[in-house]
Amino acid sequence: MIPKGLTLRGVLFISYCLFLTSIRGYAQDDSHAIGLYNDGLYGRAIEEFHKLIKANKHDTAAYIYSALAKEVIKDYDGAKHDFKKVVKLRPNDAAAHFKMGVIYTETEDYYHSIREFTKSILLDPSDAVTFNNRGNSEFVVGDTKSALEDFDNAIKLDSGYADPYYNKANIKMRFGDYKAAITDFSIAIGLMPTDADAYFNRGEAYDILNDDTDAVADYDNVILIDSSFTDAFYSRGMDRLKLHNAQGAADDFTQVIKADSSAYHVYYLRGTAYDSIGKYYEAIQDFNYVIEQTGNYAPDGKSYFGRGYAYLKVGSTDQACRDFHTAYYNGIYEADNYIDKNCRPQKKKRQFIQR
Repeated sequence: MIPKGLTLRGVLFISYCLFLTSIRGYAQDDSHAIGLYNDGLYGRAIEEFHKLIKANKHDTAAYIYSALAKEVIKDYDGAKHDFKKVVKLRPNDAAAHFKMGVIYTETEDYYHSIREFTKSILLDPSDAVTFNNRGNSEFVVGDTKSALEDFDNAIKLDSGYADPYYNKANIKMRFGDYKAAITDFSIAIGLMPTDADAYFNRGEAYDILNDDTDAVADYDNVILIDSSFTDAFYSRGMDRLKLHNAQGAADDFTQVIKADSSAYHVYYLRGTAYDSIGKYYEAIQDFNYVIEQTGNYAPDGKSYFGRGYAYLKVGSTDQACRDFHTAYYNGIYEADNYIDKNCRPQKKKRQFIQR
């Protein structure tokens, strides 16, 4: 199983300050448009920057701000056009090439992003963030070896930078090296202890290694950091079931259902947890929902069996037997033991009459 959260991480938005630190000043006329940008009035800001560019085709700051505003409103083609102008005006500006690489990444043009990140690295080989971003693009295009080398280079340049450790760990997860992944996730967490994704993915690695206790501890941390992280509730619920904490599992599955009331398989899991702790009427309600959702064309044998068990426990033997029969005919063969014990008439002993 590959955890859902295994996506690599890089900088996909960078402040205009990165560029403006290398611009000694900008025309006084830019100040009004920049004020609009800073106030979040991106459409109006773009209009003003276009006026400035029309008046002065060498106004680098106007191109930069215009591109960043377009990026915010997801006009990536427009942002790309403006950054190309910046690169043309400032061909030896590593930050400009870096930002072009980011724009290409956002538009999923990874080969061009690698090219731009490489140009940036050649101009400034001391920037860990650029190596990390190039590594992300290299991995997407299937060059795992180069990606890992770039993440290592980023770490050499800045050992306190968490993202390349996180990215290395996710690659190791994909290739089944779970223990090594845990090591890298642990370093990333040490550097960024509020990183919910790193805790979650490390928890998934522990799960795969059947270390349910450590996995639960990681999911606990995820939920402390981000109480809306539904996948963490789900994964913790599954582990709590394995650790015989059925009430805790039921509580976690309830949180998942609150986030997505259509997730009928989670109702089944909660029903199973309720069966385990004697909350049979609650279990019946959950199994009812699953059975209603799956319909007659695809009966869910497990839910019929779970509901049958709950009915049996509350004394509704006839309903239990109907469910056990349905479960049996839909592949849950252990139901036959319950049918034998509770549903088939007991053979009466033959009475012998003395003559």
